[in-house]
Amino acid sequence: MKGTILAFVMAFLTAVPAIAQDTGWIGTSIADQPDRGVLIRSVEANSPAERAGLKANDIILQYNKEEVVGARQLSRLVGETPVGRSVDVTVRRDNRDQTFKVTAEKAPFSIGPLHIEGPDLSNLHLNTNRSVALVNTSVSMSQDGIRADSLTPQLREFFGARNGEGVLVASVDANSQAGKSDLKAGDVIIAVDGRSISSPQDLNRELRSRTSAYTLKVVRNKLERDIRIEK
Repeated sequence: MKGTILAFVMAFLTAVPAIAQDTGWIGTSIADQPDRGVLIRSVEANSPAERAGLKANDIILQYNKEEVVGARQLSRLVGETPVGRSVDVTVRRDNRDQTFKVTAEKAPFSIGPLHIEGPDLSNLHLNTNRSVALVNTSVSMSQDGIRADSLTPQLREFFGARNGEGVLVASVDANSQAGKSDLKAGDVIIAVDGRSISSPQDLNRELRSRTSAYTLKVVRNKLERDIRIEK
């Protein structure tokens, strides 16, 4: 399955909608901010958002004529948009409000708002009448070209990581040593040079302390492997 995690990076996220086959998707990575609206952190290439004209650093103020008050709410609104429906998205750009028409598409590969490269989700069954806390509150950090997000016990179990261990690789800079070493979005990092990782802060601390090559132990398709990263 191709793609990278770009439809997710939501600050203060505590729960996401349960999985649905035809979840609406527009291809943005978003984050809460102190002021009104939600910040677009990045826009996926050739996504509905890019084709509509949305850009990174736009502030989404309204989605389908509904005021946007947070990333979690916006994620729900996008996910509930029927595939093929066009909605108005009002953003603030350069201190000026603009409205764009965005047509939702079926998410290429999703767990709620997550769009990830990784294992087949066809055998993952959740109760669609409830929400499942898939990703912990707003923890996302970048180091050495790796952006990692925290995991809940549900996702650790799903990806095959041991209880209490692991962070989800949200994206990898293709030009970084990590990207050149075959680390992929959707991998779960469980250790650095044998030191257990359970949060993005752990990973950030370990990588910042490395001045030479190091080895990541990752889980991919529920199998552990070592990836050597040169500094």
